[in-house]
Amino acid sequence: MTCWNLHTVKYLIAILFILFDTNCYDTNPVAIKGIIDFNGNFTQSIISLNGEWEFYHNQRIDQIEPNSKFYVQMPSLWNNDPGFVGDGYGVYQLKMINVPKVPLALHIPEMYSSYNVYANERLIAKSGLVGNSKEATIPSFDRNVVGLQTENQEIRLSIEVANFHFPRGGIPSSLRIGEYSAIKAYREKGIAESVFLSGAAFMLGLYHLIAYLIFRKDKPFLFFGIFCLNLSLRPLLINEQYLVEIFPSISWIYWQKIEFLNFLALLPFFYHFIRVSYTKEPQSIFSKSLNVIFISLAILVVFSDPIIFANIPVPVYLLIGAAVFDLTRLLIKQIKLGDKGAKVVFLFFIFLAIIVLIEILIERNILRGFHFIEVPGFIIFLISQAYVLSLHTEKLRVEKNQADLEILNERRRNLRLELSFSTERERILSDLHDHLGAKLTDLSIRIEYLKPNQTLTEADIDFLKMDVKNCFQSFRDTIYDNDDFRIMTEDFMYGLQLNLTRRYARTKRELRFETNEHTRIQLQKIDNEELKRNLYAITVEIATNDLKYGSNATYWNFDLDENGLNVKMDVDSNFKNSGEFSIGTRSIQRRLESLNARWTENNENNHYTIHFFIPIPNLRN
Repeated sequence: MTCWNLHTVKYLIAILFILFDTNCYDTNPVAIKGIIDFNGNFTQSIISLNGEWEFYHNQRIDQIEPNSKFYVQMPSLWNNDPGFVGDGYGVYQLKMINVPKVPLALHIPEMYSSYNVYANERLIAKSGLVGNSKEATIPSFDRNVVGLQTENQEIRLSIEVANFHFPRGGIPSSLRIGEYSAIKAYREKGIAESVFLSGAAFMLGLYHLIAYLIFRKDKPFLFFGIFCLNLSLRPLLINEQYLVEIFPSISWIYWQKIEFLNFLALLPFFYHFIRVSYTKEPQSIFSKSLNVIFISLAILVVFSDPIIFANIPVPVYLLIGAAVFDLTRLLIKQIKLGDKGAKVVFLFFIFLAIIVLIEILIERNILRGFHFIEVPGFIIFLISQAYVLSLHTEKLRVEKNQADLEILNERRRNLRLELSFSTERERILSDLHDHLGAKLTDLSIRIEYLKPNQTLTEADIDFLKMDVKNCFQSFRDTIYDNDDFRIMTEDFMYGLQLNLTRRYARTKRELRFETNEHTRIQLQKIDNEELKRNLYAITVEIATNDLKYGSNATYWNFDLDENGLNVKMDVDSNFKNSGEFSIGTRSIQRRLESLNARWTENNENNHYTIHFFIPIPNLRN
């Protein structure tokens, strides 16, 4: 593990401890046998009323039988106590002694699923309607802050709780007592935290959803955006349940459906966000099964009562475990492939998994006396995901720039190819004009001299045949020359040798072509296309003169040294005078001069020799 990862793990562990709001008021003082002693003052500004409370099962406050009491640990869910089930009713009682004579207040959490709170037998708060049966009970969401009269230093707190609409009954969270200003601030702080966390998640979700809709069709942004928008509701549905206060007209049953649908949607969107971020493979059987299961559970929530669908969390916890295992496998695979972003995600993913596990234990009342801040843990994770998505965005930007550059380079290649084709067409037309133009002109003039009904002599017919044959031969030579030129782009010396061999073979002349491997390789490496074109044109024109005026075998030699290219041609001649075959031909001279070449020629005793040297710079490199 790298040093960076070690530091990250340390920070995450530190944050994990911070998220536990386990202050001294959770352990001191504690109720014992239904009595809590404040010793005349508060050692803490806010105290959780945890410990042993008296409990009277299936009794109302006006029907209490003192001998039927037993003690339960607060917070208390009936399902966790032996011999009890979730539905029913009962009374919790706690005697507070040595209460300081200062303005006090009581913070009352949500209870399952209706309650009446009495202080010294005076009703101070209620939620819904407490009854002895399902028909007589009305469930409700209410968290209250109520003041306490402290004329006496002893307060007897009694709480009637009735539940027939939810699988779990009792008091799932701690009641808190403290000075009125402190309790009020505690309540306002809880609401402020919920609104802040909700807003943070909402803005993250909205940003990434807009990014998906406008800038790119990238699925991680879509799933992450929807996940954040869904998560933004959760702080307002739990903790202080501020959303319930904003919309008091919505019934308890519908709030339960909204909360459970919100809870159900978290896992599939988060799972698919991680999945599509780190794999392009089709959905696995587990992924498809996850979709089907959660859609089925959502339908169950919509069309059933809370007493049924509130048991959903148990199978969902099993699915969360399976999803954690599958995503862990996927992230480890990406880490092994060298994905740096996967390392960050994996560390924060494990951090989030621990948060979810602790929250489950608290929610099931297995861990008591803890107030764990769930949503801040999610926000920390979301910030990490936003960071990773920013890395993903940068990666996409680089890939897009590379793709745009590749497209631009492809366009440039196409333009160069089109220019090459255009140049090639011009060259072919020029060659056709040079090789075929004069012969076609001669043929046209000869045809124009023919008169209607004129009888052609055998000589006229032979001349016409010869002209037509020459035209076809010139056309064929031009085509062959272009084929040879294409070959020369891959192997210049081989293409040149092929061209000369075909020319001499057509006239049944012997050609002796000599070069060496060094010359072939080095000449091919030269990027000077103008030099190669001129060398080709000079060689072809000299060969044309040789085929016209020379005889017997012709010897060609090409040798490349460190300074340039030496070309030599020897042939027997039967010229009437040296001017018929001379390097003094204007086109050859012009091409040699353009290459700064030096040349010599000799035509004696019916033997012609030409030698020219073309300097080529930077051959030593």
